[in-house]
Amino acid sequence: MTTAVVAMLAVSLAACITSQEQTKRDIQKFLASTAGEYVSANGDSLMAVPVYARMIALDTLYIERTTASGGTSGRLVSLEAGRDGKIFQLAYGFTQQGQWRNLREQPELFTALLPKDVRAAGTCDIKLSDDRNKLTYSCGGSAPEVYSRVMHGAPN
Repeated sequence: MTTAVVAMLAVSLAACITSQEQTKRDIQKFLASTAGEYVSANGDSLMAVPVYARMIALDTLYIERTTASGGTSGRLVSLEAGRDGKIFQLAYGFTQQGQWRNLREQPELFTALLPKDVRAAGTCDIKLSDDRNKLTYSCGGSAPEVYSRVMHGAPN
């Protein structure tokens, strides 16, 4: 009887590990698929880049949004595994936005980010369309906005 119990526990443990591993793979796929430049119908642009911000979180996405009027803001989004394979998108704003304004040109600065450099900014809801050409973005309670991927073609 103990052999059967051990076997059942082993199967249960394997299922948990597989579920956790699948969620990790889903996070990595989301990071890779979402990366790129997008533009909305009203002229706002959005850039999404997976970054290595080791002191903040393991799986992070830098989102830089520029409005049609020229205002720019950046957020760090941490992707965290939740229950039942759900992925939570936790937003962080920069405590001194101006200090980190060159992140796009100098992505190595993300490795220097410390917890004191960011503050919790709620959650995000970033959804990529099935064809990966549209992204719906809402963060920190903002209204969802749809962006289309900017395609960079090869020069003629």
